[in-house]
Amino acid sequence: MPNRIQSIGGLLLISVAVAFAVSVAAGCGTDDPPGSDSGVVADCVPSRVDWDATVGALVTTHCGACHGDTPDFGAPVTLTDYDALLVGVEGMRLVDRMVTQVAGGTMPPTGAPQPALSERDVIAEWASCGAVRVEDPVGLDANRPVYVSPADAPEGLEVIDLTAGGFAVSATEVDRYFERDFTALVTEDVFIRRFDAIVDDSRVLHHLTLRRAVGTSGVLQYLYAWAPGTGAFEFPEGGVRLSAGDRLVLQIHYNNGAAYEGVSDSSGVRLFVAPVAGPEYMMADPGPGTAGFSIPARGSSTAEQSCIVREPVRILASMPHMHEIGASFELDRVRGGRSENLLRLGGWDFETQLFYDLPIDLAVDDELVVRCTYDNPSDTDVSAGFRTEDEMCFAFTYVTPPNAGFCSPVAGDLVYAPGECVGDPVDVSTLAAVVTEDAPVFDATGVIPDGRWAATRAVMATDNVIVASIAEFSAAGQLASAAGSVEGDASFHVIAPVDPLRAGVQSDITFTGTLDEAAGPSALTTTCGDAAGTRFGTVAGVPAIAVPIPAGDAMIDLELWVFFDPS
Repeated sequence: MPNRIQSIGGLLLISVAVAFAVSVAAGCGTDDPPGSDSGVVADCVPSRVDWDATVGALVTTHCGACHGDTPDFGAPVTLTDYDALLVGVEGMRLVDRMVTQVAGGTMPPTGAPQPALSERDVIAEWASCGAVRVEDPVGLDANRPVYVSPADAPEGLEVIDLTAGGFAVSATEVDRYFERDFTALVTEDVFIRRFDAIVDDSRVLHHLTLRRAVGTSGVLQYLYAWAPGTGAFEFPEGGVRLSAGDRLVLQIHYNNGAAYEGVSDSSGVRLFVAPVAGPEYMMADPGPGTAGFSIPARGSSTAEQSCIVREPVRILASMPHMHEIGASFELDRVRGGRSENLLRLGGWDFETQLFYDLPIDLAVDDELVVRCTYDNPSDTDVSAGFRTEDEMCFAFTYVTPPNAGFCSPVAGDLVYAPGECVGDPVDVSTLAAVVTEDAPVFDATGVIPDGRWAATRAVMATDNVIVASIAEFSAAGQLASAAGSVEGDASFHVIAPVDPLRAGVQSDITFTGTLDEAAGPSALTTTCGDAAGTRFGTVAGVPAIAVPIPAGDAMIDLELWVFFDPS
């Protein structure tokens, strides 16, 4: 079967996560049996006359891409054959399942072309013999449009195909995940201008994703995903940087529900790349992620995080991400004390996660507020975490220029008191740390001038800026220096989606001692307190200390830099 580029409807359905389980399952099956309240009446035989006149055409239009005369995209059955719809025990027939899913808004999946409310009502009323009507909107409700890309790629771009390479899908595989790594794709930096899905054997293809490895941390950053009814993602200009050392991971979910024999598939993702030009985008997240929240059994809860914009950026599109008990999502901007909603979703559906069009400029000192609400119907508490059964609250957002730390969380629950080694304390303010992959570098000599100062700036340096950008860091402290002797303290509070920092940890150090300033940045020989592991010196002449942050067994290095600017 020849390859074909799939761009149905120009919509992008994507489930993004960072080193944790994810499911993009906007498939086309009707395998779930209807509930007891499906509305099926006894001895219901939907009208053949109405099917031939109107209903059959509606079903073909809105369900036929998957459930046509020949089922496609992993769908096990056809829904366009009137006689086949009525086969079986009443209450379990295909037509009965159609009532439940059409009336409940779960089919067609969001991202695929949707029937009008009146059309949905016609199908449900016909299939239930008048027992079920659809009078109110159902399913996911958003106040912003889905991000739509052009139907065709720009001309003249280089193409890189990442495919499964003829992967054999057996007749018994209905839930198979296949992964393939790709390296050395380019010899110099380029921009990915557009992502497209390559659909080879559509009979078994359920969905696919493309991720990028972030350093050596084990974290995978999701770049693109596809499911039936969705399409390309194209940047209006510029794009996402692809470098010579990048490792991309293609994951494909196969569903051979119709048990086809001899299937060999080469589906995948087509990258359209161009020389580096125009705005560079990256995916950042201002939400609380998996940091320190839980939802009680049989209860509701809201996870919320505010951050302050430190560098101006432009948002192109944003995709909320929660798991199975998410209920609603909000992204607000506060400017000059006035709150403005940028994106609101109701009727959350774990299997339907979309990018929404949000072309908006953020200015320095704007505040972004991300808010996720959950309803937990189970008998056990649900905690924030990386597993599918855990919960998350992300707002994965394409921004330009690329800066994962463009929005610093509002300072956390840090409680500061002058350390016992500080003889003459000064007034101190709590600082929110800016996150960076580029750690500051101490000056070669590191001579700390005489004086006494409060901390003026905090920077969290990490080899894993994706994880760190969804964490929250705050710090406070002071430093005094006189004739080679220093004294001071530092307190810092960290919430991050790794143990032991998940619930929030505060640490405090206080110290007095001497430095061998001629030897450059060094440890302190203490006469009071303990500053083990802390480095002292100057950065561009500004006194600074660098404090390592323990992160347990997580594959992430964190070092908090606190600056004491004499100016």
